[in-house]
Amino acid sequence: MPQDRFRQAAKERRLLFNAWLTFNAPFLIELIGEAGWDCITIDQQHGLGGNEALVGCLTAARACGLPAIVRVAENDAGLIGRALDAGAQGIMCPLIETVEDADAFVRAVKFPPRGLRSWGPYRARLDYDGDYFTTANGFTIACPQIETKGALDALDEILGLEGVDMVCFGPNDISVALTGRLDIWAPEVKEARELVLRKCREFDVMALIFANDVDYAKPLVAEGWDVVAVGTDAGWFSKAAAETRRAATT
Repeated sequence: MPQDRFRQAAKERRLLFNAWLTFNAPFLIELIGEAGWDCITIDQQHGLGGNEALVGCLTAARACGLPAIVRVAENDAGLIGRALDAGAQGIMCPLIETVEDADAFVRAVKFPPRGLRSWGPYRARLDYDGDYFTTANGFTIACPQIETKGALDALDEILGLEGVDMVCFGPNDISVALTGRLDIWAPEVKEARELVLRKCREFDVMALIFANDVDYAKPLVAEGWDVVAVGTDAGWFSKAAAETRRAATT
């Protein structure tokens, strides 16, 4: 069975830095691994590419030893199963509104008796020496996003569900839901962020958060989030390209 970096780090209260991918290019994953990031999120909601790109990224991630979370486009059992079968350890699901949404998501991630995941882990079995079926539920990660007012209102119920292993707090969408504007620094967002982290500790659920940039990420590190994503590959490239062009003319 492969190393469970997420759960081991959470147990040790050791922060993992997450590289959030929207280009979904396998070579970029190799560079990210070389740069020392701890894990990746392959974004198939707001990122490029379909299933072929996903398989290529998961192949590169395995070669680099980077555990991978896949954000699916929607709460769809087919998309969830496909990503898991291809080798994702974790599945992140956007736009969770209710505990019923979260339960349907968990059932798609987990095999029976907890869930309804269909059998067919063609790449997921590659690192397994033993019985994949009996151990997969304890290794895979169901990560609903807390990014809507509905999810925030149902937070205790969602975190209390068997099989919810991690949640992802999305400051951008939460800011729109709570304030009607895109403002991740709003007091309402800070209050919601602190609530989610506190409740994750109470329910023993891993806590992942997305930070738009380094300035937003630094206090999150101090707060003790388990996994912190700092920007996206597109943002890194855009900033570096502009800075390089500027430096060449000064």
